[in-house]
Parts: sequence; structure tokens; C-alpha cells
Amino acid sequence: EYKAAYISAKHGIIGLTKALALEGAPLGITCNLVGPCPVDTDLIRGVPKAKMDALVASLPMRSMATLEDVAWAVEVFARPEARHLTGQVLYLGGVG
Repeated sequence: EYKAAYISAKHGIIGLTKALALEGAPLGITCNLVGPCPVDTDLIRGVPKAKMDALVASLPMRSMATLEDVAWAVEVFARPEARHLTGQVLYLGGVG
């Protein structure tokens, strides 16, 4: 497996989110990130079942997210009450 590339890309996106949050804050612009656990989509359905079962079993919530779960997380950041949330990562499934 190619974990170095995945981990580097993940941390790069987190760093970019934090940098954009700092740059956007004086303008009233927030920047946040949703970090989903595996989501039941066509892309995931192409992964061998044994591999997905093992991954899901390693998660604290022991289940895949739905598209509705991801939409809820995005909605949290989009709400007017979230105006002071910036530079944050909201992980689904207890994965960080």
C-alpha cells in the first residue's frame, strides 16, 4: 500500500485549510474541512469486501458513513451560528 502519499496529501489539505482560515478571517471568510470515514459510494464498492470489512472494523463507530452524514457535517459549517468556526476539521466516524 502507498500510505506515504495518502498521509502526505491528507496533511497537506489540513494545512491548506488552516492557512486559508487565517487568510480569510479578516475578511469574514471561514474555511473548514470535513474528514469523512469511508462513505458507501460507487467508488468504495470497487474495493474488495474483505479489505473494507477490516477497515470498518478498525473504526471507532464500526460503520460506514452515508451521504446524509457528510451533508450534515457540511451543513454544520454552513450555518450562520458557525461564523466563528474556522480552520477546523470535523471527522466522521471517530477517525482523525
